Amino acid sequence: MMTAPAPARPFGRLLVRATAYELRKQVAFRVGFLVREVSHGIVEPLVMLWVFWALYDSAGEGAVLRGWTFPALVQYLAGLLVVRKVVFHNRALDLSTQIFEGRVTKYLVMPMDYFVLAVARFTQYTLLQLGIAVVTWCIGAALAPEHWLFPVSWGALCGALALVLLGSWCCFLLYYVLNALAFWLDVVWSLLVMAWFVVSFAGGAVMPVSQMPPALFRVLEWGFPYWAISAPIEVLMGRLGAADVVRGLAILAATAAGLEVLRRVLWRRGLARYAGVGM
Repeated sequence: MMTAPAPARPFGRLLVRATAYELRKQVAFRVGFLVREVSHGIVEPLVMLWVFWALYDSAGEGAVLRGWTFPALVQYLAGLLVVRKVVFHNRALDLSTQIFEGRVTKYLVMPMDYFVLAVARFTQYTLLQLGIAVVTWCIGAALAPEHWLFPVSWGALCGALALVLLGSWCCFLLYYVLNALAFWLDVVWSLLVMAWFVVSFAGGAVMPVSQMPPALFRVLEWGFPYWAISAPIEVLMGRLGAADVVRGLAILAATAAGLEVLRRVLWRRGLARYAGVGM
């Protein structure tokens, strides 16, 4: 006869312990830590710097393309080096792997909610990447102060940080939802990669969203990737103000609420048909 499961552990205490475990795990392998965490988000802005340099060089000195000068774009790319480190990425969760390998089964009989472990992964990632982002900003400010991005005010810094953190939470929920599709599909990794490309493009990791064609910009500014990546940088630059921050936070909050509902529905229905190894 099966006994009733033990009472669930307090969320806060379990989250703290799981976050500490995730931090120790991430820094245990130094080479992997450097490649995976420190170098994350560095290559693309450096590549785009050379692309924009060639574009503006051919356009002539002092060229303004869709409202952006080359010095402003250099500052944007500097901000991109920092902001993208904090935004949760598609490789930071392994839920689909655990579903495929049947390892989720053990959590179904333990006095805990599996989602707490995922939140601990997000918390660990955010704390770690915030530290790396601060170090990256300090190095850039010391090496190239004339080209680096300095916040126009403390208010802009706080508004940009709020947008990045809430936008990162939306990315986390999106990738959790896609990972949960492993209950039904066996092509989750392809979906995660495609989602990351879409988030990167729509968020402005290739170029500022406001520099894209006006019709495309009007569509993308209603999506959460724009407010998670491109908009915070423009807030730091002073191109967007407090009213824009409030609007962005509202869009991000609505997105997070919708993704949370979808996450709960998929998790509940997925567990109802879960059979362990071989899903």
